[in-house]
Amino acid sequence: MFIKINTPDSMYKKELSMLRKNFGKKVRQLRKLLKLTQEEVAHKANMDYKYLGAIERGEKNLTIENIGKIAQGLGVEPYELFLFHEENFKKEEEIVEDKIKDILKNIPFKKKKLVLKIIQLILKEN
Repeated sequence: MFIKINTPDSMYKKELSMLRKNFGKKVRQLRKLLKLTQEEVAHKANMDYKYLGAIERGEKNLTIENIGKIAQGLGVEPYELFLFHEENFKKEEEIVEDKIKDILKNIPFKKKKLVLKIIQLILKEN
């Protein structure tokens, strides 16, 4: 009879495997919330879409650089990719609002006024 003993090394490997899977699930969830394809996120992140797919499946170890690229491709902060608990996941509306705020932060005041007028026109039509 063979008894498997969990050594610290085997437990560490399991934890890393779970971390990769949770990270990948989070990337996929955010990508789908944003209604983006793997190709679109990979292009924004300057990486191959097949590599991104392997990340989403929890098959790849990542460098800090690639974590940053994926966060940039999704328009989130890198730490958000590690918030695995469901209550910490941002809703689609929050993500869109954050993106709008980020865009507005980086444009001159005159353009902000133009954006406001455009939004008001769009809302009048509805």
